[in-house]
Amino acid sequence: MPDDRIPQRTRKLWAALGRQRVGKTAVLNTAAQYFLGLGCEIDVWNADQQNRTHSLSTFFPDAATPPIGSLADGKQWIEDRLAEQVRTRRHAVLDAGGGLTGFSALVDEIPLVGALGEQGIEVVGLFCVGPEQADLDYLEHFSDQGLFLPKATLIVLNEGLVLSGRSATAAFAAIKQNRAFKAALTGGAKVIMFPNLSCMSQVTDRGLTFAEAAAGAAKPGQEPLSFFDQARVNRWWTRDIPAFFGQFPSEWLPTSTLPAQAGLSS
Repeated sequence: MPDDRIPQRTRKLWAALGRQRVGKTAVLNTAAQYFLGLGCEIDVWNADQQNRTHSLSTFFPDAATPPIGSLADGKQWIEDRLAEQVRTRRHAVLDAGGGLTGFSALVDEIPLVGALGEQGIEVVGLFCVGPEQADLDYLEHFSDQGLFLPKATLIVLNEGLVLSGRSATAAFAAIKQNRAFKAALTGGAKVIMFPNLSCMSQVTDRGLTFAEAAAGAAKPGQEPLSFFDQARVNRWWTRDIPAFFGQFPSEWLPTSTLPAQAGLSS
């Protein structure tokens, strides 16, 4: 399914930030699969070393990962990846991980957004949050200290973290009244709801792409999803996810390099 809104613009670095278990990996996994299917050249960087089960490396075996080392080693690894991006002119998605990371150390040291912008790399910040107030700690920390709040900032509300029986509107009502949340909106941030997929864990546990899961594929030794869950994934992948990315400002999207007839299955 082509997305004709994808422009030929600067290269993008999509950096997902947030504490553990707010959906950073799910959002970036979805984004990488979606835009790779549209013909974008995207490098996947998995700096989240706390997530061993459902990390980006599970779905992208060629994802770059930092060596085990100190915080300084992690910071240098991020610098090396960014320098490589400037050379290769490819898009990239970065799961920065939670806590004190190489990425947080780097933005504490230099004005990263401006430095990359001068090299033709636009940083898109994805602050992933659930319904708990503590989920906004990263947004508050980075924005209050002026460390990292790009012009292209998205606050991604993860509908999948809403407790069963509760509406997303009610669940995120308090979040939307938070001081840091309001300040980010005043500064130009956009708010988008990442749609829930009730069988997400069944897909990720199998290490399947969403296109594979929707088609009923299974890896050796695995049972395929039930036909009900296949239908759920198919609707989510072909309807809800295009609608999700359709809410992004077009100039914040990665650039497609394939003709307009390229599709999600390519």
